[in-house]
Amino acid sequence: MRIKNEIMLHISRKTDWKIGDIIDVGKNENPFWNKCRTFSPEVEVNGQKMPLFEMFTRYENFDVTENNINFLYSHLKGISTEVAFYIREQVFEEVRKNKFNSLPSRHKCIWLTDNENLAYWKTMSENRRALLTLEVNGDIFCGDGNWLTIDTLSSVEYEQRALHYWNGEFSNAPRKEYLFYGQAIVKKSEII
Repeated sequence: MRIKNEIMLHISRKTDWKIGDIIDVGKNENPFWNKCRTFSPEVEVNGQKMPLFEMFTRYENFDVTENNINFLYSHLKGISTEVAFYIREQVFEEVRKNKFNSLPSRHKCIWLTDNENLAYWKTMSENRRALLTLEVNGDIFCGDGNWLTIDTLSSVEYEQRALHYWNGEFSNAPRKEYLFYGQAIVKKSEII
């Protein structure tokens, strides 16, 4: 959907925005996708950091102790989550390109919200961030974040969820997120 001179909100990790700053969105990858795409985990074993697969090569066998199980669990939980993010984002993008090509890509968009959904999005990070009030002109899509749940590594399951998401289907308690391409002008910036 095309919007013009609409006021929307964006929560940014960057905190040094100034009134009047212009944000052009849609040409370059966003930081979230860049992090998914470049994820390459390292683990620390016996005081030495190494890539995960190097650990598997060096330590083909290990004693099954509580400490080793805890070590593996703590690392594999985080790694599995990041891998699931990557699979999900790749599948969602493939479905978008093939069936919903006119909608903004999750790889290149910024996420916006409105006042009605702001409280939810404020809970997504505990780090210091900027809440930007933006005047936006461009293309926007509203999806339900409930279709994005990270609880599988199955690309087949993510494909089904992507169809619901890109069709704009909402659950009974939607977590609305707005994907935006275009130009945004900073009207207000406050630290949250």
